[in-house]
Amino acid sequence: MGLEEILKQVEETGRENAAAIRKETVDNVESKMKEASAEAKNVVGSIMADSSRKIEQLRQQEIPSAELEVKRNQLEIQKELLSSTKAMAMSKLENLNSKDLKKIYSSLLEGVPNDGKLFCRKKDSSIFKEISKLSHGGNIDEIGFIIESGDFRLDFRFVTLVERAWQDNLSLVSEVLFTK
Repeated sequence: MGLEEILKQVEETGRENAAAIRKETVDNVESKMKEASAEAKNVVGSIMADSSRKIEQLRQQEIPSAELEVKRNQLEIQKELLSSTKAMAMSKLENLNSKDLKKIYSSLLEGVPNDGKLFCRKKDSSIFKEISKLSHGGNIDEIGFIIESGDFRLDFRFVTLVERAWQDNLSLVSEVLFTK
């Protein structure tokens, strides 16, 4: 055999080996790509399941929290409405004319003991001189009156009467204002 033939055989064997190595490399790359693709699908599925679980968990936490916030806001609005209703009632009482005040004061004085001192606003003194025989004990700043004796103190200030009536009827007022 000649040198050329040996070279030819070596060259052909080299080509065959190179083709086998290329084929093995391509097969190996394709196998690795399939494995990586399958693993990627598993990772994506796991991430999706974990994300779905976390979203549901957040939803279960956030919805009650949002509902609680809405209820808090409703209660705050109701409280403000109740306060403004009470303030409006006091405002109407404070702006009564002397004729209406005389009727109210007369009604409140019924059944009150005739001894003691009467404390009232300075501007209401003339009304009390007409309707009561109680001695004047001094002035107060608020609308209404107070009767004091050594044994008792009767507070008929409108702010006290409204507060008492308010507390006694708060559930009724709330029901009327907020029941649908």
